[in-house]
Amino acid sequence: MLARNRSNPKSVSSHRDQVIYPSVKYSLELEPPQLSAREFCRKMHGLDDLPEEDILRAEMQSNYRKHCIGLLSRALGLKLQSVYNWGEGLDFPKMPQIHERFLGMYYERSLLIAEIKRLRRFIA
Repeated sequence: MLARNRSNPKSVSSHRDQVIYPSVKYSLELEPPQLSAREFCRKMHGLDDLPEEDILRAEMQSNYRKHCIGLLSRALGLKLQSVYNWGEGLDFPKMPQIHERFLGMYYERSLLIAEIKRLRRFIA
């Protein structure tokens, strides 16, 4: 939303043509990142860049759901049983929506940490 300071401009020096114009303020309208449980697991396991067939093949492996539950539990700081209670499959339909924001922030944080580690090699 655009908000303007409607006060009259004031001169800042003895020069008559130099005027401070009204300030323009913009509100911060950034949408926080959100990831579903399935998207989060795909990204954290490095599957998001693979073709859909390969992703589905990896998701059908026997321990993939178990690994996702452990990953979600660690990322959100919850007990394993809480994540199990979110439902069957990899979509976790009963997962509270607020956790999607936390998963999005967690993933972006992990990307930033990886980038910092990569850049530190050039400093030394």
